[in-house]
Amino acid sequence: MPNFNYHLGASALASAVLVAYGEAAYGLGQPASGLAFLAGVAGGVLPDLDSDSSIPLRFSGIVAGLGAASAVAGFAMADSGVFDRPWRPLTVAVAALAAFVLFNALTLKVIKKITVHRGLFHSFPIPFLYAGVFALLISSQGRKTVMAVWILGVVGVFTHLVMDAVRDLSFNPLKFATSDISASTRLWFGTALVNLLALIYPFIPLS
Repeated sequence: MPNFNYHLGASALASAVLVAYGEAAYGLGQPASGLAFLAGVAGGVLPDLDSDSSIPLRFSGIVAGLGAASAVAGFAMADSGVFDRPWRPLTVAVAALAAFVLFNALTLKVIKKITVHRGLFHSFPIPFLYAGVFALLISSQGRKTVMAVWILGVVGVFTHLVMDAVRDLSFNPLKFATSDISASTRLWFGTALVNLLALIYPFIPLS
């Protein structure tokens, strides 16, 4: 089975080639190029979230923990009469550290509980769900950026699934969804909805 470095290298190479083409053919520029490259590279390692010992899983816990710590620190340092803010530096540091530890542990626990190796994250709708969510998150950046991110997101995840399929000589990593028909239906419906929102929102006039 290809390891983390192989998946990272393949998705980075594919993303670099496509971003270079986008810049040459469509004048992509920044921030579209950077965001699209990030979407592609991250997508290349995303499916291994379902592996209990994987780097992407550990990284997701760290990101969640840092996000929670930053939010707590921002709240604690804001000047407000609510909860007698701002708090003293030591109190802020302790609260932020507690938030990091808690959300890091919760994120790892939840992902491990809801995933099975080579399960949901190694299925056909995931490239589109991931790309749709990423594109939706940066929808304020404009149509060109949204489309670039969406395309690179799809390609990034597919590099992982195809490499697994070729290495194992099996179509299992490219399965339609899961063996649970109800879960598969919800997954595809959610994927379609997210992509619809992501790809239509940038075209809606706001004034």
